[in-house]
Amino acid sequence: MIGTVIFDYGGVISSPLFVGIGAFEEAEGYAKGSLLRLLFGETHYIGAEGRAVAEAIDATTADPDALEASGEVGDEPDWHLLEKGLIDFATFYERMLEKAPRVLGRPIDAEAFGRFWRSAAPGVHWTVVHKMRDLKAAGYRLAILTNNVKEFGDHWRATFPLDELCDDVVDSSHVGMRKPERGIYELTCNRLGVGPAQAAFVDDNADNVAAARDFGLHAIHFLDPVGALAELDDLLARHGLRR
Repeated sequence: MIGTVIFDYGGVISSPLFVGIGAFEEAEGYAKGSLLRLLFGETHYIGAEGRAVAEAIDATTADPDALEASGEVGDEPDWHLLEKGLIDFATFYERMLEKAPRVLGRPIDAEAFGRFWRSAAPGVHWTVVHKMRDLKAAGYRLAILTNNVKEFGDHWRATFPLDELCDDVVDSSHVGMRKPERGIYELTCNRLGVGPAQAAFVDDNADNVAAARDFGLHAIHFLDPVGALAELDDLLARHGLRR
């Protein structure tokens, strides 16, 4: 029986991160997908928009997340190190500026990028937050499992009533692991005191969802609030707490 629901933050509780980055690349004259590579070390970081970019440029290399999770490569992108708390944001930014001419073909316009970064701050999917409140009232335990950045913690935690709704928060930057690494799913379940078959997991990244399913969680791929919450309702109607 499922008695626990684990939610991703970025792209699930919040609206998608860095939407419009493709338009910013085009406006600045950067090659398609190059800014995504510079920032994240991959072209599909931001879900559907990023994956469309990856398909458009006909990426020929294997998915870096999958390779790292399997141990086939050890040279992690700086963004992954940042999300694991292994470097701070200042170090990440300095390295990004240093790499920009090689990746973009010229130095990045830091002022224009700063304006884009500030304008790309996500909002909140309040329908998801209201669903969390309903689940809490129905007796479910709730948790957050997020790949995030330490320096962003105070901001994102203040965007919704986290302490009221959630029994635990597993933040990659505090535990030294990130999705889709198997260990972070195991840690989350251990901290909640549940087996994977007793928990549902909702995430907008297909790789994270696949890894969660491999671990044994009931994982739902969040493409939009209406569809994902309907799928969650159906799952819990069949396997959730008896009312």
